[in-house]
Amino acid sequence: MSQESASWHRDPRIVLVQDKFFSLRPQPLEQWLWRQGIPAAAERVFWVHWEAGMRAGDWCSQIPISRVASRCCLDPSTVTRAYQVLGRLGLLRREDPGRDPANPFQQATAVTEVRVPRALLIELDQAPNRAPRLAQPEVAIDSPTALQTQPDPTKPAAPKAPPGHLKFRDYQRLIGRLSIREKTAYSDAWASDREGMEFDPETALTPEEQAHVRWQLYLKAKPAASEPRPERPAAPAAPATRAAFASPRRFSVLEAARLRRKLIEVVATANVAETFRQVLWSAEEGALRRFEPALATNIALKKLREGAWTRPNRMPPNWLRREVVQGAQPETCAAA
Repeated sequence: MSQESASWHRDPRIVLVQDKFFSLRPQPLEQWLWRQGIPAAAERVFWVHWEAGMRAGDWCSQIPISRVASRCCLDPSTVTRAYQVLGRLGLLRREDPGRDPANPFQQATAVTEVRVPRALLIELDQAPNRAPRLAQPEVAIDSPTALQTQPDPTKPAAPKAPPGHLKFRDYQRLIGRLSIREKTAYSDAWASDREGMEFDPETALTPEEQAHVRWQLYLKAKPAASEPRPERPAAPAAPATRAAFASPRRFSVLEAARLRRKLIEVVATANVAETFRQVLWSAEEGALRRFEPALATNIALKKLREGAWTRPNRMPPNWLRREVVQGAQPETCAAA
């Protein structure tokens, strides 16, 4: 009896669980979404990007709106409204990459990052954890069980990691340069958990780029428990010079004026006052007080350029140093 005919005599629920693909959704996150009362369409869009980001490993995905609408059985305009709802809740962050390198006359697909809201982080520690896996008992080398765990010499050895590291965008550009036949082979290998694929003789990828694609397929196909986790290097000791800046401090009027002048070059004019207030509090009483004033300013400016700056968590809502803020205001000379 063939495998296909045998599946007809099995319980279809068992077939769905054992043979078909299914998604795993974290229970605290799913229940938090239910409590927010977001539309069902927005929840579908979020889980599509969650699964794609989890597979990629960096929680980022680059899926066109038309494909998201097709997978969620929604209209593209509904998907656009879902992005707005998820963005206001802090669940998604979309970044416009600019023009498509392969077609300068076409806009590239936005990069979408799934995020965990701050409100959920507070509840995360209260959610129950899964039971830890029991350690496997040690088996003697001469026992039959040990022979089953030995590596099979007939199987090819695991490929070595290619040199260098590709970002998510670079990896997506490699996939975009594949031919139609190569894209089909890549999709089949990804869906069936194969550790490699064949490229065309006249492929557009170099041997090093092909190695990166095969390595991604290998990482996706291999069992998670088969690869030992690399040991993390010991964290370097903090410099002794930072200990002097651990306590709260006060910026002088000159230092505050320098900070405001640099913020004007990075932040929009309408947001300079509020951003200056947040950065000043973080540098004086928040997380940036451990660093020297110049270094704390550079760290804040870098986060602002990358769009990673957020309002300090413990900052009082009405905090304001009037003498410093007024002294940092630009003045015009009327005597000239």
